[in-house]
Amino acid sequence: MTGHPAADRATSEALVVEQFRDVVPASTWLVDAAKTAVDSGRVLQLVTGTRSGLTYPLESLLADARAGWVVRDDFGEYRDGFLGLPLAWNGLRFVPGQGATIPEPREYSPGGGDLEVRITTSYPAGEPLRIGRSAEIAMRAITGAGPLGWGVAEPVTEPWSASEVSAHCLVRAPRPASLVITGEGVTGRLQVSQVDEDVVEELRLSGPLAGSVDTRRVEDLAAECAGTVTRMVVAAHPGRVHGVRGTVPAPPALPYGVLFGHEVVSAFGVAHAQRTPAARVKLLGAGARKAVWCRFDGGASAPFEQLTDILHHYGKPIGS
Repeated sequence: MTGHPAADRATSEALVVEQFRDVVPASTWLVDAAKTAVDSGRVLQLVTGTRSGLTYPLESLLADARAGWVVRDDFGEYRDGFLGLPLAWNGLRFVPGQGATIPEPREYSPGGGDLEVRITTSYPAGEPLRIGRSAEIAMRAITGAGPLGWGVAEPVTEPWSASEVSAHCLVRAPRPASLVITGEGVTGRLQVSQVDEDVVEELRLSGPLAGSVDTRRVEDLAAECAGTVTRMVVAAHPGRVHGVRGTVPAPPALPYGVLFGHEVVSAFGVAHAQRTPAARVKLLGAGARKAVWCRFDGGASAPFEQLTDILHHYGKPIGS
């Protein structure tokens, strides 16, 4: 069975990579191992110790590649690093143990952990591409400073340049491009792909700590993104601190607000947007580029329930 230089074990079902360091980044080796696993129809399974943490770029890479995080404790037992589900080696890959159940995640204070920002921007054919602009807007809004660097893996090797990022993505087109970007206390991934005739840019950022970011900065971010982005989600992830995900199982990111861009508002109408079932609803932007910004704080129902209601309101599937 063909392996990979980074793999400690290779079977017909999995590439297993062991990394017992304090913080495991999305290194060149791991990025390539994930690609090899996907291309060969196998799963990448990353094995770490209980005191290891994953950087946000690696965490999102594992999610995109449908890879697994396996934590080995001090007694030689294995569990899923995200869910806490007990795992066992079956000779081909790590699988849930006999009768294993997912434990309840521990309690976290609301809004604890890193601020998480996800922005999707769609560029219709013929429109000018502004790859990297969303990263500049988001980082300046939440930290007061722009991006610092970018690269295809961690650590990043290039100083930030939106024009160089765009050039890199255009050279790869129509193949997708995936980059790691960094800023002051912020790390994330920028992915660019072609969907039909459109170019779609997806930005995911983690950090700084949600409690350290003034809500006015988030409002400014929503206002500046209103005329250009397709969608933005702002949340707080309790299991991630300073861009590193720990091995203690944590609930999903708690959504704070979602912005739907002018394409959605134009399709459903301003009146429909004003009836969005969220605790706080505000129309942003001007003319034909109005967007709707929905905040979940202060509502009678939980943020996840409000988000579900909003997705139904706009005919979006859950998780879209």
